[in-house]
Amino acid sequence: MKSSDAKLSEFQSRMLAEGLRGLFGEVDDAVLADVFSALDWVEVAGGEVVMRKGDTDGDLFIVISGRLRAFGSAGASRRRERPGPSEGPERRFLNEVRRGETLGEVSFITGGARTATVVASRDSVLARFTRPRLEALVEQYPRLALGMAKLMVARLQWANAAGSVRRRPTNLCLLPITAGVDAHAIGERLVDHFPTRAEALLVTSESIAARTGVPGIAGATTAQGDLYRQLTQALDALEASHASLVYVPDRDLDSEWSRRCLRMADRILLLADAGASPALSAVEARLLAEQDGVTLAEQVLVLLHDENTSVPRGTAEWLAPRAAGRLRGQVHVRPSRAADMARLARTQSAQAVGLVLCGGGARCLAQLGAYKALREHGVAVDCVGGAGLGALMAALVALDRPPDELIAYAKEAFSANPTGDVSLMPVTSLLKGRQLKAIVDDAILHLAHAGAGIEDTWKTYFCVASNYSKASEVVLWRGPLARSIRASAAVPGLLPPVPVDGDLLMDGGAFNNYPVDVMRRAGTVRIVGVNLAREMVAVADMEELPGGWALTWDLLTGRRRQYRVPGLLSILMNAVTLSSASREAVAATQADLEFRLNLPSVGLLDFQSFDHAVKVGYEHAARHLASMSREELAPYLDP
Repeated sequence: MKSSDAKLSEFQSRMLAEGLRGLFGEVDDAVLADVFSALDWVEVAGGEVVMRKGDTDGDLFIVISGRLRAFGSAGASRRRERPGPSEGPERRFLNEVRRGETLGEVSFITGGARTATVVASRDSVLARFTRPRLEALVEQYPRLALGMAKLMVARLQWANAAGSVRRRPTNLCLLPITAGVDAHAIGERLVDHFPTRAEALLVTSESIAARTGVPGIAGATTAQGDLYRQLTQALDALEASHASLVYVPDRDLDSEWSRRCLRMADRILLLADAGASPALSAVEARLLAEQDGVTLAEQVLVLLHDENTSVPRGTAEWLAPRAAGRLRGQVHVRPSRAADMARLARTQSAQAVGLVLCGGGARCLAQLGAYKALREHGVAVDCVGGAGLGALMAALVALDRPPDELIAYAKEAFSANPTGDVSLMPVTSLLKGRQLKAIVDDAILHLAHAGAGIEDTWKTYFCVASNYSKASEVVLWRGPLARSIRASAAVPGLLPPVPVDGDLLMDGGAFNNYPVDVMRRAGTVRIVGVNLAREMVAVADMEELPGGWALTWDLLTGRRRQYRVPGLLSILMNAVTLSSASREAVAATQADLEFRLNLPSVGLLDFQSFDHAVKVGYEHAARHLASMSREELAPYLDP
């Protein structure tokens, strides 16, 4: 960290005043002037450690500009977003700290050691109180301590309620990692497709020189103190007036401006020609190394495809050599297609729309009708996930084919009854599962390609399964697409479990039949859910269930039935989701727009009612969407 006595810009002074009032509460200008005189201005380079867990210095910081991350680790080299299988909580990402927020108030008040390691995720400017100066201020103005205590209590309450929070990225950097990628052209198209509610600005060395009127200012180094500080203040002012800044490095990726772009980024978009070698590039090895790289900002792999590419291939080979802890996922884009660029812009500006489909056997066919209504009304879908047979419907959506094409294909595929292969020796399941396997495998082969992975979908996709081996919920973001779908839909007792990476996986509905929470944790801001009303059967008017012959005869009487009890397969399928059913009410509150479909005439295994199910889903969603005002619908629309 480098202390400086340079004069703050008007913007920085305003941010500092807001930060002080956030820390101490409302104070008059006279007190604020005394507080200003007690602090230092500190410049922190991206990747630099501001405080380490266990330190006892007791200094307190206010972030004037930039962004920092807190980790429960002892050093920057051990940081990851989530602990791996062999890691404990000491390595977990805790939170992000941005301008106007404070660091170190807990250690100051308690006198204890630092509880986290904080690292600048990009170039930042901080205001620092040393412990002696702050103690003198509190002694002179006791009310300041009360304001700090209130802030601590509020933060603890918020943290307990919300858990770790990752804020949306403000600054993006476009870094080409394969030859022939024009980052400037991609940047122009990206900014043009940002939603109007998330105004973005393209920032290049030429544009910043033009804005400041200082030729060559983009190349200023820290050795050029005043010029460097002028550049910092200019970039801070741009950030204050725009929702997002999109930085484009020079062609020389080792230039001072290129490195500045990387240090200013909250997120780096790795632009790669999908047809090039997926090996780790020299640019990444040189500039993004975990130990000696220019920045430790999170990364997103953006694979650029030809206009006529029908479906991505080989994405797993691109992901394998790149650090999972820093790579926040991948996005497939055909740059010449406006819809793809708009999807990239939404996902990188915290405006993405996610679609969640629950499990429910044959009733999930209605979800295709709902999806058709969504697209007809212009609703965008950027990320899609599901459980049970909803995982298959979600995969069809993720492959980005027109709804009518998906419906036509699904109708043909399900003309072969997926539950028609009864096992004569039901050791692990009543059905062999070969029929469903054939349907799923053929769908992936027809709409994608043999061996397609979850990563090879145009829209980001996940499905939820239950790990029988470890008695836990598992969210599948990577791996074989067809096998993952079958695992998510393998109803225990009805279909055999599916081996995946040494574990037996089965129906995701056992733990999470309506995974809205997974979509929310993925960072999707607006969530559309398609839920299915559960079949409720009341049998309170009998002390014991009749025997099998009596129930069989009763079933044959049609409308004159005396006993309304579920059949064996319905009991099996519904029993699986009883545990997760209690979560559905909470999940429904997390969905921003929900369609709850009621299909009492469609049984869980009634795949012959395909047309009726699709019609119910379409008509229900279409009526709901038509009843919404333009203002209500606007946040979901694909411009």
